[in-house]
Amino acid sequence: MIFRVFKFRLYPNKEQEQKFTQFFGAKRWIFNHFLYENMQRRDRQEKHLSHFDINYEITKLKRQPETEWLKEIDDWCLRNAAKDLSVAYDNFFKSISGKRKGPKIAFPKFKSKSNMQSYRTENIKVNFENNKVSVPKIKNIKCMLHRQFDGKIKSATVSKNPSGKYFISILVEEEQQLLPSVGKQVGLDLGLKDLIILSDGIKFAHPESQLAKAKLALKVQQRKLARMTKGSQSFEKQRIKVARCYEKITNIKNCYYHNISTFLINNYDSIFMEDLNIRGLLQNEKLSRKIHESAWSILVNMIKYKSNRSGRLFHQINRFSPSSKTCSTCGHKLESLNLGTREWICPSCGIHHNRDLNAAINIFNFGQIDLCNKVIHSVKTTELGIIPESLKKFTTKIERSSAQADVCEGNRIAT
Repeated sequence: MIFRVFKFRLYPNKEQEQKFTQFFGAKRWIFNHFLYENMQRRDRQEKHLSHFDINYEITKLKRQPETEWLKEIDDWCLRNAAKDLSVAYDNFFKSISGKRKGPKIAFPKFKSKSNMQSYRTENIKVNFENNKVSVPKIKNIKCMLHRQFDGKIKSATVSKNPSGKYFISILVEEEQQLLPSVGKQVGLDLGLKDLIILSDGIKFAHPESQLAKAKLALKVQQRKLARMTKGSQSFEKQRIKVARCYEKITNIKNCYYHNISTFLINNYDSIFMEDLNIRGLLQNEKLSRKIHESAWSILVNMIKYKSNRSGRLFHQINRFSPSSKTCSTCGHKLESLNLGTREWICPSCGIHHNRDLNAAINIFNFGQIDLCNKVIHSVKTTELGIIPESLKKFTTKIERSSAQADVCEGNRIAT
C-alpha cells in the first residue's frame, strides 16, 4: 500500500468562502495563541504545552464566552493546528540537540494571514458523479474532479493561494501499481545551460520560451504595484494580479517538469542522479538567480516520488563524485575543470568529451558502482521511448564519439 495525494480545484460559493475564511483564521489563531503561551511559559522556566495539553486547553476555551466561537470551527482543523505547533517545537529542540539531521530549524514563528492559507481535516466525502466534495461543517462544495481514484481517504488539506483560488489535496491510501520493465537505465545530469542531460545523449532545455511572456507580464504588473499605497483597495487588486503572474510561471514549470519526469519513469527502469549541494551552489552570486529559476529540487522530487510509486529504482550518487572531471571512457581524472569549459579532450585516451554528456555517463557509472560494485550496462540505451509532443521542441540529441557510444551500449565495459 502507498499514499498518493490528489489535488483538485474548489469553487465555493460566498457562504462557503466565509466558512473557509473562519477556518483559516481559527487555525492561525490557535497556533499563535498557544505559541505565545509557550513563550510565556519558557520565560517562567516552565515546560511547554504538548499536543494533548493544547487540545485540552482548546476544550476549555470553547466554554468561555470570549472564545465560544471555536464551537463553530471544524474540530480537525483545531487539532491539526495544535499538532503543527507541537511538531514545530519538537523539530526545533531535536535540531539544536543534534538529534535531527539536516540544516538547523529555527524557533517557531507566528502565522500570518498573507500568502498561502490552509488547514487539514478528515472525514471527507467525494461525489464524482456530481463533482461535489463535502468536508466537516461545509457540505456540497463544487469541485473540478478531473480524475478518479480508488482507495481509502485518510485526510485532506484545503488551501487558498495568494491569487484567491481554492484547492483541496486529498491523501489516499491505495495499492501500488508497478510499471512493466523496459530493460533500460539512465544517468541524469542537471545543468544551467540545459535543464537536464541524459547519458544516452538526450537533453531537455529550460522552458525559457514558454516563460518569456509570463515573465514580461510579471515585470509590468510589479512596477504598477510598486507605485501604489500599501493597504489600499487598488493595492490589493494589483497584488492579486501579481500573484496570478507568479502562479502562471509556477504552473508552466510544473507542467513541463511533470512531462519530463513522467517520460523518464515510463522509459527507464533505473535512474541515477547526483546529490547536488544547492545551498552551496547558491553562494555563487553570478549563478544564484539562474539556479533559483531552474528549481532543480522540484524536478528531483517529482522523479523520486514517481519512481517509488511505480517501482522504479532511483539512486543519487555522492555529491563529491568527480562526474565532470573524470573521463567516462578511460577513467582519467583532470586536476581542474573551469565552469566555462563545455568541451574537453582527455589527455590519456584522446577522446573528445561534451562536458554535460560526459558527466551524465559518469553519474550512470558511479551509480551502478554504488549498488553493484561494478558497471552493469543496460541492454540498449540508444533506443528512446516515444517523446511527448509537449517535449519535442525542447529536446535535442548530443552527438557522441564512437568510443562513448561503445561504453553506453556495453561493447566496452568500464571498470
